[in-house]
Amino acid sequence: MKKSEWTEEQLEELLGKMPRIKDERDPREIYHHVAIKMQKRKQKMWIMPSIATAGAFLLFFILVPNLFNWQSFSENSMETADKSSSASEIMMEKKSLEENKDQLAVTEENGASIEMAREKEEKQMGITSIEVADETTAVYEEDIIDKEVLTYAVPNHDVSFIVPISLIVPKDDQKSKFDLFLENMPNLAEVKWGLTDYYPLQADLNFDEENQIMTFNVPANHSYGMSSNTEWLLGQVMNYIMDSFDIKKVNLTTEGNPGIGFSHLGKIDEFVTKEQSSDDAYYFYFPSDVETKPFIVPYKFTEKQGTIQEAFSIMRNNQAGEKLIASIPDTIQFETEENPKEGKLIIKFEKGSQLNNDEETLHTIEAILLTAKEFNYEFVKLENANIDRIGIFDLNQEIKVPVSANKRTISN
Repeated sequence: MKKSEWTEEQLEELLGKMPRIKDERDPREIYHHVAIKMQKRKQKMWIMPSIATAGAFLLFFILVPNLFNWQSFSENSMETADKSSSASEIMMEKKSLEENKDQLAVTEENGASIEMAREKEEKQMGITSIEVADETTAVYEEDIIDKEVLTYAVPNHDVSFIVPISLIVPKDDQKSKFDLFLENMPNLAEVKWGLTDYYPLQADLNFDEENQIMTFNVPANHSYGMSSNTEWLLGQVMNYIMDSFDIKKVNLTTEGNPGIGFSHLGKIDEFVTKEQSSDDAYYFYFPSDVETKPFIVPYKFTEKQGTIQEAFSIMRNNQAGEKLIASIPDTIQFETEENPKEGKLIIKFEKGSQLNNDEETLHTIEAILLTAKEFNYEFVKLENANIDRIGIFDLNQEIKVPVSANKRTISN
């Protein structure tokens, strides 16, 4: 038989022996690109071969010159080859389309299976994902570049404890921090946050920064002395203000006259700063059941000097009639190693502790950091964790304690 006398069956057999060309791309990706091209070519649409067919067609013309003596091909042989090639192309294209359709279904099924397997594996390893959005509650140094942080003591909805609110505002070279503090009192959205509407204060405040003395002047009809609760609350507010501005003494006046009358305390002329032990533990407070991002609130767990180990221990139990929620779950166990000279605290997690890259664990870490700050630590190192990162925190590095708790900004 001459080389030019190939039959249609022989050509089909030859093509069948060619290596199979497989497109590794996702069928949905192929469809997406084809759809875009078809949309651009609205005037005339053409039926395009699939990628597999095009590859086979290309290989056909590459290999055929080595198999055929084209100079001896007759016109009839060429026609036969063209018909055979077209028939093969149609057959291969149909097969490729069917395979792509099947592959799309398999890809979707495999994709779901892979995702489920990944989630299961991460869950077993104690890893879940946190969204890109910042879910931290506290103020950190990077938050206050060219900013000022103003801390306000705001009572919770039933005035049973204080929720410190840290308001971040732009710095103003023409105004002092105390000026900004007074100016932004009306901007606090206490009710919106689920707290008690307490600001602005019903008083005129003047600060002698040089002598570290503030004057608190109230009108005759002020309400700060109505009950023991209002008296306690004013005292808490004064403590926060004095701490924020390093004030040594507050002179109390009523319409410019010395002293303020209180129903239980009587007439008082001044508040003087007192040396207080830094022994607050930090808890979660959710103003409503629908909240997912808590306030992290200080709680004085002892009247005497406590230890940070005692603080961490009590942070595992609810307080204040179950309003303050335990911030350290039983699934996270650790030991502490203190280095007060360097201002460092080391947290060594025990084997089996469930540390996840999620909001709940992130807020637990924040409560630990805020408590460490109360005990005058500047840095905390988390060791033996089963993950490298929780939210913004790189667990391979020392973490600087927050500037203050419960970050808020004012929307213009």
